[in-house]
Amino acid sequence: MHSSQGAIVFCIQRLSDQGWVGIADNLNLLEARAKATLLSQEHGAAFRVVSDDQSDMQFLCRDGVILVDLSEPADLAAALEGQPSVLMEDISWKILAEAN
Repeated sequence: MHSSQGAIVFCIQRLSDQGWVGIADNLNLLEARAKATLLSQEHGAAFRVVSDDQSDMQFLCRDGVILVDLSEPADLAAALEGQPSVLMEDISWKILAEAN
């Protein structure tokens, strides 16, 4: 979703027993990432940053640890070509290891 100035805006959601619950909206991406990380550290919970229309997740952290950050690709050239980056492969292994 776009703000009245045309910029893309984001919201922060917290994972609860009922699923993802919105806790802040109408934020720019940098502000949303910083707040989600701080909230995650303070509350020991999982938070994510999604576009206001919830069509695109940009960032996911739990207990202050960044699990997914699609806002800054590790390999920009690969991201522009639509190829998985090293960052995404590292995250996939980390998520799989935590699931076991």
